[in-house]
Amino acid sequence: MIRIIIFLVTFSFFLNPCSAQQKLIKNEPLFVLRPYIFINYNLYHRYQKPSFNNEQSVGQVFNVLPGLGGGLIMGKKTVLMFSVEGALSYCPFSLDIEGFEGMGALSFPLLANFRIPVEGFFFFQFGGGVQFNQINIHQSVNPSAVNPFFMTYIGELSVGVEENLFLLYFLRFGYNGQSASTFDFGIRLGLNGSLWE
Repeated sequence: MIRIIIFLVTFSFFLNPCSAQQKLIKNEPLFVLRPYIFINYNLYHRYQKPSFNNEQSVGQVFNVLPGLGGGLIMGKKTVLMFSVEGALSYCPFSLDIEGFEGMGALSFPLLANFRIPVEGFFFFQFGGGVQFNQINIHQSVNPSAVNPFFMTYIGELSVGVEENLFLLYFLRFGYNGQSASTFDFGIRLGLNGSLWE
């Protein structure tokens, strides 16, 4: 009787070896690489151009248009994750009240981030990169004046929650020579597919 039971168990394993392998593979902490998309909503920003001659800066509270972005993320929720991303943000009413020269600002942040799980759904994220900025897009004082983009080196700190969607609050600081600086504070909502299996 015991020989028959051993034979049946062994035979059933050889009939369906894939299921046993899948169970083993499913429990392994494998990394995945997936694209993701997101929208940024800036609650506040302030951009200051390099001060070669005169200092110019603009800011805006509660932007009316969300920024759009995307990137690639690698990892699992239960371990360290790494992502690279880029975004576009347009703030049409960004201005300097004291020295008004025009309105509007554009920014293109490019970042590499590390995401660390804290507990349950919560995570902490930090990263850095570069951001290309332009202010006074709609110039009223001198529309024909040259108004180039300027670059800042940026660092970003975020806290958030995630499952298939993620929601986070971010603080982003930037600086470069000649007193060029940027500051962004806002909310990011994104979709990166399931990183749970």
